[in-house]
Amino acid sequence: MHRRFIVEWAQFRAVPGTDEATMLQASRAMQLEFLDRQDGFIRRELFKGPNDRWADLLYWESREAAERALGKAFSSPACSRYFALIDDVGGSEPGPGMLHLEQVECYSPAP
Repeated sequence: MHRRFIVEWAQFRAVPGTDEATMLQASRAMQLEFLDRQDGFIRRELFKGPNDRWADLLYWESREAAERALGKAFSSPACSRYFALIDDVGGSEPGPGMLHLEQVECYSPAP
C-alpha cells in the first residue's frame, strides 16, 4: 500500500504588470521563510502557463497540516508579499482557484 497525501492546488493569474522574475523572487521567499518551516509540508511545484496564468501544487502529509499552514499564511510577511502578486487573493480567504484534494490512488508505469 502506498502513502496517501493531500495536495493543495492553487490556480491563479498574476497581477497585471508582474514579471516572471518578480513572481519567482516572491515565490522563493515564501518557500524559504514560510513553507519550509511548516510541519507536514512535503514539497511544492510552481507552474506557469500562457496569459499570466500560474499554478502552485503543494504536497502535505495531511489535510490538518495543510489547513494549519493556511491558517498561518495570511499573517506571514513572505506569504503576503507573494499573495500581493496574485490577482484573485483578497483578505483572509484563499482565492477561488484553491482546492485541497486527497490522493485516492497512485499509478506508476507497468514494468
